[in-house]
Amino acid sequence: MKLNGKWVDILKKSLRFLLQFAIIGYLIYQLYEIGLEGIIESLPRIPLFYILYFVIYFSLPLAEVFIYRIKWPISLKDSLPVFIQKKVLNTDVVGYSGEFYLYLWAKKYVSDPAKEVALFIKDNNVLSSLASGIVTIFLLIFFVSKGYINISDYVDGINSWVWILIIAGSIIAALLIYRFRKAIISLNKFDSAKIFSLHAGRIIFINVIQILQWHIARPDIAIPVWFTFSAVQILASRIPFLPSTDALFVTVALEMSGAVSVPKEALVGILTANLILKRILNVVSYLISRMVAKNSDLVPAHEETDLDKNV
Repeated sequence: MKLNGKWVDILKKSLRFLLQFAIIGYLIYQLYEIGLEGIIESLPRIPLFYILYFVIYFSLPLAEVFIYRIKWPISLKDSLPVFIQKKVLNTDVVGYSGEFYLYLWAKKYVSDPAKEVALFIKDNNVLSSLASGIVTIFLLIFFVSKGYINISDYVDGINSWVWILIIAGSIIAALLIYRFRKAIISLNKFDSAKIFSLHAGRIIFINVIQILQWHIARPDIAIPVWFTFSAVQILASRIPFLPSTDALFVTVALEMSGAVSVPKEALVGILTANLILKRILNVVSYLISRMVAKNSDLVPAHEETDLDKNV
């Protein structure tokens, strides 16, 4: 029996919800084991910790303003609320729902044809994923080569042939992407290089700031531990179409605490503080940016459709 499109969509949404529920449920169980008193006592009391989180949180929407200005004549004032809403939709609803919202907004306010708007959003996402993948590989190589991560602790028993296959597969994938780049990306080389550089620079910057934030909160925990957790966070954030990747990261990190010889109580305050801050900022920034966007004096570049009126 074949399922029609409607039932397939319902099934996909149900599976995503169940997976998200399982991740958050298990995280709540772990926090319950530690206890409310232990969580409160372990929360960072250093103001710089929270200031750095604001830098981390708003880095993506700010970077995207400058990225999309490469082709669209948009201002920081008018577009920043849109990119904040895009970020919240992607993290708390479902991956790429923010891109659909951005497409509707740009189709209404940017003078480019709808097809070009969609192509530019697609190109940016391809370049963002490419930059994230390449930077992730190089950061992991850097962490391992500098001794910040002892890879044998996590992959003991994997023989050299597996590593050869992984490296060969990565090289083949990179060559295929380069060979068919014109079919994948419609932007010219110069604009593609600028967008790729902006994404790569932001990813490196954020990882440095994140490790610094953790270290400021708990300087007694060895730096290599934070590099290990940074690597786990990078990998968790690359899981597509999964909401609450931050909750998944915290869950995995708490499970790993024994492997890196760090008590859960030492991690819980830092990791849950960021998790709670993200949830609060998502709600507050979304409501404020929504209100600012509605009161904007930006003039539509095209006639409105019924779908556009929801944007």
